[in-house]
Amino acid sequence: MRRKEKEIKERVVMEEILRENQVGRLGTAVDGRPYVVPMNFVYTNDRIILHTHRDGKKVKDIQRNPRVCFEVDGGEIVEGDDPCNYGWIYRSVIANGTATLIEDPEEKLNALRLLSDKYAFGKGRRLDLEKVNKFKDLLVIEIKVDEMTGKKSPA
Repeated sequence: MRRKEKEIKERVVMEEILRENQVGRLGTAVDGRPYVVPMNFVYTNDRIILHTHRDGKKVKDIQRNPRVCFEVDGGEIVEGDDPCNYGWIYRSVIANGTATLIEDPEEKLNALRLLSDKYAFGKGRRLDLEKVNKFKDLLVIEIKVDEMTGKKSPA
């Protein structure tokens, strides 16, 4: 990282950023063409879990190249009297890893419970295999995080 004073070195802080943010951006690349899409997600045990429809560009991209990037950030704009005095107080994480498309019903159920509990706390237990199996076109994407970097605005 060029600006060492902005680097977040503690993995626990990067994991906190991943857990506290609601939207991240999944990046795929096939044939030299990058593609980025915002998605809801959950981070747990060095994995990022997403859900999607089985048809679509991101799924096709992952099938061709499972190496992906995932980015999250949060912060706020700091205003000033002059446009040159504006700034952004932020924290961000970029995770690189390998994506797998999860088709197994039990694995899908467990992943969807985690996602449900993040966005509708306590409601994941209401999901069961019968409900999950009704959505034949639903896929779960699991990214095994190989490495991540964090960055923050200087104090």
